[in-house]
Amino acid sequence: MKKIFPYLHPFLFALYPIFELRNFNIAYVDSAALARPILLSLLCAAWIWIVLRLFTKEWQKSGIVTTLIVIVFFSYGHVYLEVQSAFGEAVRHRYLLLIFGASFALAVWFLFWRMKNAQTLVNFLTVAGAFLTIFSVARSVQHDFAVYQSGREVREAMEAYRKANQPSVGERPDVYVILLDAHTSAFALEKYFNYDESVFTKKLDGLGFYVAQCAQSNYPVTKLSVTSTFYADYHRADTLFPLYSSLVVETLRSQGYRIVTFENRSQGHFSFGEDVRLSRNQLLAGKVDLTGGLSEFEFQLLETSLARLAFDIPALIPGFDLAQQKQTEFYEHYQQTHFILNELKRLPEEIDGPKLVFAHILVPHPPFIFTPDGKFYWSENEADGYISNLEFIDAQITGVVEEIIAKSKIPPVIILMGDHGPSGVPSKDNPRLRMSILNAYYVNDAAKKDLYPAITPVNSFRVVFNNYFGTDYPLLDDIAYHAGRIADYTPENIVKNECAP
Repeated sequence: MKKIFPYLHPFLFALYPIFELRNFNIAYVDSAALARPILLSLLCAAWIWIVLRLFTKEWQKSGIVTTLIVIVFFSYGHVYLEVQSAFGEAVRHRYLLLIFGASFALAVWFLFWRMKNAQTLVNFLTVAGAFLTIFSVARSVQHDFAVYQSGREVREAMEAYRKANQPSVGERPDVYVILLDAHTSAFALEKYFNYDESVFTKKLDGLGFYVAQCAQSNYPVTKLSVTSTFYADYHRADTLFPLYSSLVVETLRSQGYRIVTFENRSQGHFSFGEDVRLSRNQLLAGKVDLTGGLSEFEFQLLETSLARLAFDIPALIPGFDLAQQKQTEFYEHYQQTHFILNELKRLPEEIDGPKLVFAHILVPHPPFIFTPDGKFYWSENEADGYISNLEFIDAQITGVVEEIIAKSKIPPVIILMGDHGPSGVPSKDNPRLRMSILNAYYVNDAAKKDLYPAITPVNSFRVVFNNYFGTDYPLLDDIAYHAGRIADYTPENIVKNECAP
């Protein structure tokens, strides 16, 4: 171990930024999203070290230079953003590059021409790297373990709650939760975008849906909204519990349901403990995508590194155009969206037996790449791009649910919902728009009687279970918290429903 220890520091510093960025966004980045960045980071560090060793003939000093390169690469974007935040405007890359380049050159000069014994520096880098990495990894693992542990505790509580409202076995319809990310309500579209969505809502009404015209989300971010939907309750702690222990999943599993989900580009995979997970790309161990385009986490990792130059100055590095990489990933998202839509149409016939299907479709959410007729076009205008995405998904999803209904042996339950209002449209951003959502239900006549225009997602499955499985869950007050932390769930952050009387 003592012989290996001095050779670890480049790899430790290659790991630390990945885990630390994940920790900063820990509620939204699944651990499976780390696999590819970790693999590539370690391989690149090893390659740089080997190349430098060929030139310098020294393992020790070339290893130190490798660590310096890794530090420069991963810290550049963070420094750039901190300067921009502190002074209110971006620093010119030429100046920041000059500072980084001069510091790096000075360090290399001192290392090769002034430092006679590098062992002390190697020891320092290894200990520092080990401390930072172990601490960062520990925080990440601690979070995952806390989620797992809390999931067990919540599962026990949910089990007791579920048994108190024991569902009766009868017909077991397929249950579809189709989440159209960032889809707002027809009321909000008319008020804030001057867009008439009546054709879409009338089509849903004609198919037998109840459209809650004044619906709001309970929370302004995806994971909070989705988790509260499946737990059929408000959040009581900042920990986001895994969905496999939620009231909805536990209840349906107890009735013999299988869980079906889809992979998407967000890498924000919810822990359903699904039986089937559908993806365009081959997944390692059922979760890790090694071949698909860059994920949102990977783009954030690059944008906070020296690779940011490729975004801001595309011609700087010939052959390395991250804007083009982004377009490639957007096209992967484009194909993946069509894959989900097509697979949804097949599911009633492809998977036998009762099933809970969760389809998280990242449209009309950015990127704004869909024309109304389904072609690929990357729009730079956020407001126009949002409406274009919305027109596309509205036209597509009506055909999808129509086929699901037609192919289902037992009339299904379909919840077609947004998780929050428009995302990525700064000119329209305000709390009321953010909290307004699409919320439509294909349910039996008994359940429709319990629905109402301002229903929020925490009550969706309470209505469904009461009318399909004979439970007696009371409906909760419909509250829209424009806040991302439990400490901020205060009266000041409640958004009044401007649509409902």
